[in-house]
Amino acid sequence: MPVKTFVIPGYEISQKVKFYVKYYRRHLLIFIGISLFFHLLPIILNLKYVESIKEVKRPPTTVKFIQRAPRLQKQLELQKAPKVVERTMQRLMPQRSRFATMPRTMTTAVTHGGSALASLGRPGDYVDRTWSPQQAQFYGPNIQMEVENTRMSSKRGVSGLRDNLIDWMNFQDRFSGLIDQGSDKKDVSGFIEFYQLEYRGSKVEENNQPAWNCIPQALMNLAEFINNNTKIRVTLKGSVRLDSKELFNIPIIFMMGYRAEPIYTKEEAQNLGKYLREGGFLFIDDAFAYEAGSFNRKARQLIRDALGFDAVFERIPNNHPIYHAWEDFDGPPAGDDNIRPNGMALANPNPNQRLKPVPERYKYLEGVFLGGRLAVLLSSKGYTRAWGDWLKNPASFGGPQDNTRQFQLGLNIIVFASTQKGGIIDKNKQKVAAELNR
Repeated sequence: MPVKTFVIPGYEISQKVKFYVKYYRRHLLIFIGISLFFHLLPIILNLKYVESIKEVKRPPTTVKFIQRAPRLQKQLELQKAPKVVERTMQRLMPQRSRFATMPRTMTTAVTHGGSALASLGRPGDYVDRTWSPQQAQFYGPNIQMEVENTRMSSKRGVSGLRDNLIDWMNFQDRFSGLIDQGSDKKDVSGFIEFYQLEYRGSKVEENNQPAWNCIPQALMNLAEFINNNTKIRVTLKGSVRLDSKELFNIPIIFMMGYRAEPIYTKEEAQNLGKYLREGGFLFIDDAFAYEAGSFNRKARQLIRDALGFDAVFERIPNNHPIYHAWEDFDGPPAGDDNIRPNGMALANPNPNQRLKPVPERYKYLEGVFLGGRLAVLLSSKGYTRAWGDWLKNPASFGGPQDNTRQFQLGLNIIVFASTQKGGIIDKNKQKVAAELNR
């Protein structure tokens, strides 16, 4: 049987090869046509493709500068340390006669326009004009014997101040109070400045005094008692407000009131709270001697606003150290609440001058403690009236009354507040001790 062949000039291909050639050539043309169709389709349909190009930013190039030690051009040469040789040399000093000033019998009155020596004196004084080397007489102190170095002491710290010429009085320009107590509790010395808390009152008191100074003589008389009976020197400095910058340097502040309510702002209450937490001491006395009175209630509210949840008023027990700081007490002594309840004031024929009887008597003082330290002492017994008015009370008021024990309690309060740990005075003592121990 003859085989069909596909004739190409110069070649002969079998029928099977011819079939594969036709088959693949036809499919190749189909693929080319499909490819041309998809490539020409966007042109025919006028389609636009937007390719979103995301710009990739390169991180900034950071340059780290490393400072290297300079290279020395020349090497260091170690030099030998000089050797010090001590030599003892004797030098003969010729003896010289000591010259001294000795007055002659002749003196001359000083006049203006005279000699240079005469110009050193006052007109009418007699001045020596001559020198005499026969007798030796020196004027001025002997440096080796009479002058003592008060800056150095064998005792360093706070105790060394009591044994030298430097004492607490040298710090009056730095602090508002420094009080030291010896082994004997009545051996107290130092200084302190008295400040009254000045506040706005709701009204003027019956004696035409501002509410914060309702008993003007109270602190004056207490200061006089302390100055006359102790080595403490008390200075009356006046008043201080709760918004004053001096507040945080004052160790003890007195607050008194009678009938008017104290008015204060939120910022003033916050300043008071900061003062108490930093070591301050506040003594509040209700001269009207009535816990339910307007001043007493508002003063307690001031402490609550200042200290928040820490404003817990506790009754001071009768064995508390405040009753034994300088004088011994079995508890708080009598106050104005013990004087007025019996109605003696009603014997005054002038109704405008009568004092109303106090409806209650209080056998305790109250306080607020911060970290174990007594920061606020509240008295509802009217001790400021005892300090200021008892000695001048007329017979119609049941007076004059003896206020010695009330003054002694006031001194106890001063000594206790000045010597308790954590107070402003205690912190000032630590500052002084640290300076001396350097």
